[in-house]
Amino acid sequence: MTNNMNNTIIDNNDGNKPLCGLEMKEDLSAKPRHMIQVVNRRTGLSSDVIRVWEKRYKAVISHRNETNRRLYSDKDIDKLTLLRRAIQAGRRIGDIAALSYDDLFELVMGDESESSGGYKRPSTGTIMELFDESVSCIKEMNSWKLDNVLSNAVAILNTNDFLIEFIKPLENYINDECARGNIRYAQEKMSKLCIRTCLNNLYLKLRSSKEDCPRLVIASLLSEHESLDTIMHLIVAQNVGWDITYIGNGVPHDEITFTASNVKAQLVVIAINNPRDIARKIYEIKHIRENASKTEDIILVGSHCNEFKQLTNDFNISISNDLTGFRLSLERLYSLIR
Repeated sequence: MTNNMNNTIIDNNDGNKPLCGLEMKEDLSAKPRHMIQVVNRRTGLSSDVIRVWEKRYKAVISHRNETNRRLYSDKDIDKLTLLRRAIQAGRRIGDIAALSYDDLFELVMGDESESSGGYKRPSTGTIMELFDESVSCIKEMNSWKLDNVLSNAVAILNTNDFLIEFIKPLENYINDECARGNIRYAQEKMSKLCIRTCLNNLYLKLRSSKEDCPRLVIASLLSEHESLDTIMHLIVAQNVGWDITYIGNGVPHDEITFTASNVKAQLVVIAINNPRDIARKIYEIKHIRENASKTEDIILVGSHCNEFKQLTNDFNISISNDLTGFRLSLERLYSLIR
């Protein structure tokens, strides 16, 4: 296995518990254990709004502890976060509160993909402060201070919030402002180097032996470069509980096929972030599909994966447009395999 990140560190930063037992992870995510102040901080919704959405619209159903205080689960927090995003896209709470998590997720993904035209500054208090601090560090070209802000974010936020609500918007900000000429090339390079170092360290921190877990191979094809987005997908997969073999960027398609067969992977993830050579990449992805085991799934990720939609129906290949969708796909596959 070719992998520059093959150290084994602690399990994760959300409880030091192994991720191989999906049943335990699902039970924990459904367990009511968060007081409303925690839900307030993690969703960006006020306590009053949370109570109204619960009482009037039955968006979530809280439980009570021995002192009659409301307690919410991780699943409740995920749904409330999606509801907030749907409201921001122009939806009415009365129309969407009763939707299931999956239906709500699809609705939000559709709304946000249609309205996406640049980065969005986070609106949640703690994440917004971390984002603004990071932007100041980038403008000042203070890499030491930026490293500290990123480290604080890892310590304060759970892994999903860190990646989806903080790092991804920050990366979008850097790309957009550099394209507009508002930040210099040197500022972009410095900031992305800091983020890359932070992401690599987080990946190693989550890295652990998962011999009994489903196996996943992730790579990018020839003419592709390693992006921050690819490392983020690695961390998401690691956090869900997959046993990962990462073979890097610019890999010939037959080497990806060989690796998947050699490690007996149930899933191959191909990152596509370069718009060049689409016809060649279509041929190579078809070749990987045709030579893959029937038990293998293939998911395309990255900023240009949508250019390969023609493959989804004919070759049973999935496309994941963002980190949230990728995490949901991995959790579903994990539960089916396990």
